[in-house]
Amino acid sequence: MDGELARIAALQGGFVYRWQALDCGYREAEVARLLRLGDWVAARRGAYVLGAAYREMSPSQRYALLVRMVVGGLAGQVVVANYSALALRDVPLWGVDLAKVHVYREGDRTSRTDAGVVHHVGAPADRDVEVRGGVMLCRPELALADAGRTVSFEAGVVLGDAVLRHLSPDVQRLHQVVRDDERDWPGAVTAGRIIGFADRRAETVGESRSRVMIARIGLPAPDLQKLFRRPDGEVYARTDFWIEGHQTVGEFDGKVKYGRALYERSGDLGDVDLGEVLFAEKRREDDIRNDGAEVVRWIWSELDGHDRTIRGRFEAAFDRAARRRPAG
Repeated sequence: MDGELARIAALQGGFVYRWQALDCGYREAEVARLLRLGDWVAARRGAYVLGAAYREMSPSQRYALLVRMVVGGLAGQVVVANYSALALRDVPLWGVDLAKVHVYREGDRTSRTDAGVVHHVGAPADRDVEVRGGVMLCRPELALADAGRTVSFEAGVVLGDAVLRHLSPDVQRLHQVVRDDERDWPGAVTAGRIIGFADRRAETVGESRSRVMIARIGLPAPDLQKLFRRPDGEVYARTDFWIEGHQTVGEFDGKVKYGRALYERSGDLGDVDLGEVLFAEKRREDDIRNDGAEVVRWIWSELDGHDRTIRGRFEAAFDRAARRRPAG
């Protein structure tokens, strides 16, 4: 894309509609060739984005782009709703349907799904709507409450943790939406559970999912981001989960964590070898054990279908910690 079309794409967030390309002088055959070669990608019917940029996007980024494409193609007043509104605030998504875009539209009288667009009945109050990047969308409180009614508990916790962490919502208003405004709506009970369970201290999707897993397998509720210090007060470790009654640390091992560790050590991901970071992580774990605590680890693939295995690891760690304690 170049010239006027590039300017239009920049204003719209990185995409153009077919009619805009044709208005800027592109011929039908030229558009077809660009799509066939992969220079452009049809991210939605009749809406295009540069192929190189699209291939670099995360699923959440692609979804946010889809939301903008949908909104720009709808007539009348449109308010982006549910997790679609959260995506436009860069909230990470997991476990939600990325093929559907949720909106409130002026004049809608029935809830329906049409061409991947979920039309919700009614219109949000003015206090629950704001304009961001030229798009009207529900404020975080209403968006999270609505999402909590329509997604799974685990997916809702991922959203809830991230909203608390990144957006600093009005917690009183958040509870009010679920407790009063939408009390009798379908899914309100689940939304209330999600909001009550959400914790801003969970730093990644993996940590949020791990919190749900820990509760699901019946372990005591952990503290998050516990600091371990040396005798002189220096912090040598910050752990994901800490179960005080059993002196046991829980650690979710994700690529994000090690990438962050690389950057924190050097300021440049290219300057430090991953092997060095893994060795440092082993020494860190040894220090935690030397302080009298046990450590249990798990990876992303173990968050599904491995509850018994992970519970077994914790039970073994609890037993080891109990044997360390002085008699009496």
